[in-house]
Amino acid sequence: MNTCKAETHTLANLPDDTRVLLRDLIAGLDDEARLLTLSARFRLQGDFPHAPHCYSRNILLREDNGAEVMVARWDQGAVTPVHGHPQFAFVYVLEGQLQMEHYRETDQGLLLTETVIRNKGQHIYAAGDANRYNNAIHRVTALSPSLSLHVYSDDALKGKAFT
Repeated sequence: MNTCKAETHTLANLPDDTRVLLRDLIAGLDDEARLLTLSARFRLQGDFPHAPHCYSRNILLREDNGAEVMVARWDQGAVTPVHGHPQFAFVYVLEGQLQMEHYRETDQGLLLTETVIRNKGQHIYAAGDANRYNNAIHRVTALSPSLSLHVYSDDALKGKAFT
């Protein structure tokens, strides 16, 4: 499995009730239980672009402060580079199965701390340091075709990439 570079798309014309839910998700970034409850109410709307052998990032809402909600569509076998995130990061699996390898930065480099598999209805949540983009360091591998809902406190593309 090779890492790939995701395609990014912005989806417009979302129904008002979906926009309200997305704003509620961003407002709840510091409350994991609230995020989980709200995510369970999210309903897929439309077809998300397919990126063969990779994944697509479909931005549903981005606030002026950079906070965003997106849906990722994963092709089976897609692998992200090892990367970090902004202060708050929440990922909820809507369909499929994702493997996540979590790392910690050390003076000697990255240390793998755990590997978890998340199935439909499961999530990960991370709260880290403000104004840093090396929180929640991980690599994601799609074990099956998958969809996942992501909520970040800032533009996820600002996350630090590790080689």
